[in-house]
Amino acid sequence: MEVLAAPLEQSEIDELLSYFPDFKGSLPEEARYWKKSDLELFLGSNGQLKPKEKRGAASCPFLSRARQRLAELKIGEASAEYLSWCRVANEKALRSAGSACAACAASSCTPVETAKEAPAVPRVPVVVPCPPDWCGRSWTMEFWKTHSKGLWWTCRTRSPAFEHDRRASDVVDVEGSPSEYVDYAMLLQEKDPDCLEENALAFPRLVMDGWCPFVSTEGRALLERHWRELTPKGVKDLSFKWMRAFTAVFSLDFIDYLARFYKISLGAPGCISRLHVTNNGAHTWYTQIQGRRLFILFSPQQTEHLAEEEGGAVDHLEGYAASASSVDIFFPNPKRHSSFSNAKAQAVILQPGETLVVPSGWWHYAVHLDASVTLHHPFWGLQNRARISDELREAFIASKMPVEFREMAARNIAQIHEQIMEDDDDDSDAE
Repeated sequence: MEVLAAPLEQSEIDELLSYFPDFKGSLPEEARYWKKSDLELFLGSNGQLKPKEKRGAASCPFLSRARQRLAELKIGEASAEYLSWCRVANEKALRSAGSACAACAASSCTPVETAKEAPAVPRVPVVVPCPPDWCGRSWTMEFWKTHSKGLWWTCRTRSPAFEHDRRASDVVDVEGSPSEYVDYAMLLQEKDPDCLEENALAFPRLVMDGWCPFVSTEGRALLERHWRELTPKGVKDLSFKWMRAFTAVFSLDFIDYLARFYKISLGAPGCISRLHVTNNGAHTWYTQIQGRRLFILFSPQQTEHLAEEEGGAVDHLEGYAASASSVDIFFPNPKRHSSFSNAKAQAVILQPGETLVVPSGWWHYAVHLDASVTLHHPFWGLQNRARISDELREAFIASKMPVEFREMAARNIAQIHEQIMEDDDDDSDAE
């Protein structure tokens, strides 16, 4: 197989098939990347003789489509963000928060604090353990592979999407099922776990981020049984009762709407979540279910060193970033981002069974160190409730609504906002 060579046209494949009418098998997806002579040999042997695998040539259906997509877009290099990670992964032994801190080019980087439970009002990031009987411990890659039949998602080289992304290598997207993605992630775990730069094109990294499995029939039943148990101990999440009020006013199904706020990230080693801030002032918790994931975080006070860029809404199911940074946190450009040398960071390598709570306004970058699964959930409490109405507005696409409905929706959300701001009861409606 010629990695990233132009794929064979379907007409060429059909012509070769016509020469071998006795061939009864099926062609593997990667066959379109074989040389004609290799495909001829495969057909002539009735599928018994495949071309020898070259270094970096192993494939699976999702990886084959990713390679084809790169070839179609004539992309000859991986994203700068991923190449930067390749350098770090090969230069540093990232086994602890301390080693992760050493990799960051900020003026200082300290490990994220740990605690037995999260504070009711998060001020700084904190890592807390999941209870031994936490209901989501079994939601591994194998679980989602089995329990997501018929589902699909759009996977991207850079996530979350940002309005001002322009480089072709940053906006590559490939659709796939969770089952296909799991096979892809495990293949990369086997063939390129160290993210070698020489393999950056042969094994392109796309992350299945912001996936909402709980909107499906089976996923809804799962969420309905367990959503009350998912919240980390100590977290004061009042989002639920304000969402109940919102769904009641607009005659929406509460569980269907709530499901949008519980998202799964499936990632192969080296898959990156860009440096960004969670939208609409939300706090966020990330619970690691399988594999390890590195997080590097910056407080709102460090924004001046991060060259913040603001962007509008991007119509992607997995969401978008309204505030993002182009700073390379490992190898910053000394001219464009000279101020980054004054920034202060925190870091953690999140292990299975641990939850990272990120306060409102904090910047975070993340990279999957292994084939891994993370469950994450944005939430609001009394201290950041003013922004939840902005989140509620995003349930509607105003430009696609008739004027009268748009005005009615605006009035109703304004009334809900007033009710939220007058609410001084800090007990969530979780019963």
